[in-house]
Amino acid sequence: MTVDAIATPAATAATEVGQFLLGDSFACLAGRSAWRQGGITHRHYTWFGDDAAAAEMAADLQAYVASVDWAAKPFTSFVATFSGPLQLEETEFEALLWQHLQAVHDHDSRLHTWAEGYDPDPSSGAFAYSVAGHPFFVIGLHETHRRIGRRPPFPMLAFNSHDQFNRIKAAGLWDRLQEKIRKQDIELQGDINPNLLEYEKLSEARRYSGRPKPADWACPFSARV
Repeated sequence: MTVDAIATPAATAATEVGQFLLGDSFACLAGRSAWRQGGITHRHYTWFGDDAAAAEMAADLQAYVASVDWAAKPFTSFVATFSGPLQLEETEFEALLWQHLQAVHDHDSRLHTWAEGYDPDPSSGAFAYSVAGHPFFVIGLHETHRRIGRRPPFPMLAFNSHDQFNRIKAAGLWDRLQEKIRKQDIELQGDINPNLLEYEKLSEARRYSGRPKPADWACPFSARV
């Protein structure tokens, strides 16, 4: 069921993001640390999937990529939240996620090429979402998500830099961080998020929405390259 909502003020949304990331039901320790250390850049938009919001978000992400110092903090993310629509079923959320990412890319591709070293084909194991020539892993969250730790009070997208992932791996911290997150997830829900088991085996595009995919799933995204 889809429910429209009255536009949430940006300041209110920021408060709710903080409450969600620091709450007991949020399993990602890296996201929690990023918020506490000032590593989250948050922007709030009106409607998820709307082209005007996508154009604004493309510009905000371009400014973020141009200004962020990836080495300054161990965890840094761009978090986008939306006033609505609310109470999306997981298939509705997934459809809007790719509609929105397609629109952001359509605007971004007028100024920037795809991230170097990453494949623009969403079926490829080397795929990463690109904005301003920078590679991101995108995490989709919404109120009715099947995973308890992915239920903020409104649609949310978190953009995590692959460059930052590479820094964490190079420092030898990746496996330990992953182990802690999985332990927290088990304590919260009783099992490991099955999407995590696909890591580095299939395209990461399969994991953006958080909905498990059949083997023949085709990503509804087309890069303009």
